Formats: sequence, structure tokens, C-alpha cells
Amino acid sequence: MNARPVATLGVALTTFLAVAALLTELLAARVAFSAIVGLPVGLVAGAAAGIAAWARLWAVPRTRPPLLGVAAFGYALLFAAALSYAVPAARALVGVDTAVPFAAVCAITAFLLARRYGDRIA
Repeated sequence: MNARPVATLGVALTTFLAVAALLTELLAARVAFSAIVGLPVGLVAGAAAGIAAWARLWAVPRTRPPLLGVAAFGYALLFAAALSYAVPAARALVGVDTAVPFAAVCAITAFLLARRYGDRIA
């Protein structure tokens, strides 16, 4: 299986989410519309991380498990957000306090599986 596109998009997504959320929260006290600054900066950071993962990082086999772990974190957060949006009954159960630990477990699992079966993810 070629996991390169999966890892690339996942790393870009995770970087976008992390940078945009962090910058938006840090600027919230000083800038009225901090998301106007945070989202574009997160988009640029995500694009740069995705390009780096595609062009340079995937070429080194020992970096593949961490890349897939980071990608799984972003995909799991996106899944939790989509679940809380699409399923009204899940809105009370899914929040940052449950989505982040769920994403962390998914990231660790993906990392361990990629490390164990590294020959299958060329």
C-alpha cells in the first residue's frame, strides 16, 4: 500500500488545525477577529508541512511511522468534528475534552502499526 498521499494530507491537516487553533487562541485577547489571522497562517503552515512530508520526509523510511501517527491525529480530530456536527445526539458527548484523547489514541495506534508493519507501507 502506498501511504504517502494519506500521510501527506494528514500531516497537512494536523498542522493546519494545530497552528490555526493555537494562533487564534493566542490572539483572541488582543485582536477582535483573531480567526482572520489564524486560519490563513494555519493554511500556509499546513501546506508547507504537506509539501515537506511529500517531498523530503517520506523518503526516509524511519520517518514514516511518525508521519502516519501525526496524520492519524488530524484525521481523528476531523472525524470527531464531523460526528458532532452530523449526529445531534453526539453533540453532548463529543467535545475538545473527548476528541483530543481519542485522536491521541488513534495517533499512537497508527504509529505502532506503521512501525510494526513498516514493510507494507512503502
